[in-house]
Amino acid sequence: MIVRRATTADAPRMCVTAMRAFVDDPVMRWLYPEDDVYLADGGEVFRPAFGGWVRLGEVWCTEEAAAVAVWIPPGRPEIDFSVDPPPAPPPPDRSARMEILGAIMSEHTPAEPHWYLQLLATHPDWQRQGLGAALMGATFERADDAGLPCYLETETIENVAYYRHHGFEVRSEWDVPDGPHMWGMFRRAS
Repeated sequence: MIVRRATTADAPRMCVTAMRAFVDDPVMRWLYPEDDVYLADGGEVFRPAFGGWVRLGEVWCTEEAAAVAVWIPPGRPEIDFSVDPPPAPPPPDRSARMEILGAIMSEHTPAEPHWYLQLLATHPDWQRQGLGAALMGATFERADDAGLPCYLETETIENVAYYRHHGFEVRSEWDVPDGPHMWGMFRRAS
């Protein structure tokens, strides 16, 4: 299996992979409950995010982008999410939910430098084949070499078990007001 840095040419396939992988995700569907918006052709809901993430240079994918991992480096640099054409502005209720989510996630973000796993997605047709583990492994190695931990948030108890299997432990958990329950998970450098 080939794991490589993603390019802008991979973005359309990565958007579809993420949209399909997160179709039942509690946070994504809390933010985008409307099927016509979330399931829009080409994974449009993820287009602005992948545009910014790819420019940051820490998006990793498998061939054909069947699986993708988005890592944010220590220090969490600012990301330019502008895309052309720009997406329509979100409705006020979605903007409010995004602000609530961002604030509560910031409260639980570790203060120490760390690699942040923003997103790990495998297309449903390719799940349970070790692709996610391979994508995490490349950054785990770099984090371990630098003595840095890794951090992520997840929204399902099944994902808590999955990430525990890969060395993460629950560091905190919380309820988003009028939204899903979340876990913050931390992996110490080995």
